[in-house]
Amino acid sequence: MNVFSLIAAVIVGEDVAEPIDLSFFEKIWKTIVTWFIDERGWLSIVNALLVILVGLIVIKIILTILRKIINRGKLKGIAGNFIVTLFKIILLFIYFIAILRVLGIDTSSFIALLTVGTLAISLAIQSVISNFASGIILVTNHPFKESDFVEVAGVSGTVEKITLFSTKIKTTDNKVISVPNSSVASANIINYSTEENRRVDMTFGVAYGTDIDKAKTVMTSELDNHPLVLHDEGYTVRLNEQADSALIFVCRCWTKNADYWTVYFDLTESMTKRFEKEGIEIPYNKLDVNVISQQASAQVEKPKTAKQKKADTKKADAKKADAKKSK
Repeated sequence: MNVFSLIAAVIVGEDVAEPIDLSFFEKIWKTIVTWFIDERGWLSIVNALLVILVGLIVIKIILTILRKIINRGKLKGIAGNFIVTLFKIILLFIYFIAILRVLGIDTSSFIALLTVGTLAISLAIQSVISNFASGIILVTNHPFKESDFVEVAGVSGTVEKITLFSTKIKTTDNKVISVPNSSVASANIINYSTEENRRVDMTFGVAYGTDIDKAKTVMTSELDNHPLVLHDEGYTVRLNEQADSALIFVCRCWTKNADYWTVYFDLTESMTKRFEKEGIEIPYNKLDVNVISQQASAQVEKPKTAKQKKADTKKADAKKADAKKSK
């Protein structure tokens, strides 16, 4: 009894001495042996294993080299990770197709089916594809990098990460907002962290009648005294506008990007205190109320009503009529 007889006997629970028709199993075994030995099936298996092993090694080497190139270039951080992930997906797809071809599977129909499926899926998820394409544009143009403070698509905050489909931004109140890449790529991007220095623009109003030169001297003095203001960069203190109730001065100076808000708030506070100390009036909206005495109000003629005007007209007409009759 051969090995198929023993297997079949165990499966059906019969005595191994009884004859069993094993032509089906023998045909399968013969087919496997013929493919494995005569048709060199073992060689296809070895080739497939080699492709699997070598493919994994090649993919790892390519991704390692790509990471080194990115780290040496300008696409570090989130942009670099995005590119590596994209290349990894492409390489794995090529790797899968190569394994199928080595095993003798016709991949032409598979690729055609994949193309049709991709087209159908792309029509259904246009917004997702748009976000993906926009993500590629963002990482190649790199308008901002990780830890940059930006304002984009109505959101301002620090860039945390660029994923395949969205950009994560942490706001100043510690909220993480995921903005679709398509919205980021199509909107105006304001990057406050690109340059090392940033200009602080402020305006201050003083009352009409204030000595203009004195006001400029006071503001310039406050700029000179602040340690975080970049004095070598120069600053501007000029009368900018004659408003309805105030003289508006523009005050501009430079500081380090990280010190922007410190300088802004410090100068706002110190200027207010210094104006008060120097006797410079800061204008505000006023309401003048004039009180009229009862005697004066009684002398003021009240406007006549419609009935009174009508009665006066009748009296005047009656007087005219009487004058005509007397003649």
